[in-house]
Amino acid sequence: MGQGVDEARKQRELSKAALAVDLDRLEARVRAELNWRARLRRDGAKLAALGAAAIVLLGAILLLRGRLRREEPERSEPASLEEVAAELRDIRRALEKHNGIGGSVAQKALLRALSAAGTAGGTYLARRMVAQRRDAAPEEGAEAARAG
Repeated sequence: MGQGVDEARKQRELSKAALAVDLDRLEARVRAELNWRARLRRDGAKLAALGAAAIVLLGAILLLRGRLRREEPERSEPASLEEVAAELRDIRRALEKHNGIGGSVAQKALLRALSAAGTAGGTYLARRMVAQRRDAAPEEGAEAARAG
């Protein structure tokens, strides 16, 4: 009977050890998934591409909506001085919009988002290049020492 109890204890200890290993593995995996810096390093290019695609898609939608909503005003000959002045004001507004002085808030936000995304992407690539050169520099020094 003592042998059966010892056998059961041994099995329980082995099960505990296996569960502890599984728990440690699961904990490490959860920590790796929740570590945003490591995930950004690992998936940074993918996330940047998705962000750029979303911005381009949103911009295209906004521009298409703006172009499709425009209605051409009726072309009629002005009959009075007030109508001529009103038509000139409308023409000035249209010219300001086309020259970039005016414009919708959505277009301005889109341009700012695109420039910010371009700046962030350029900074990211520059840092990666500097890090690669810094990592390659000690190797080149070691090769030169061996050759010399």
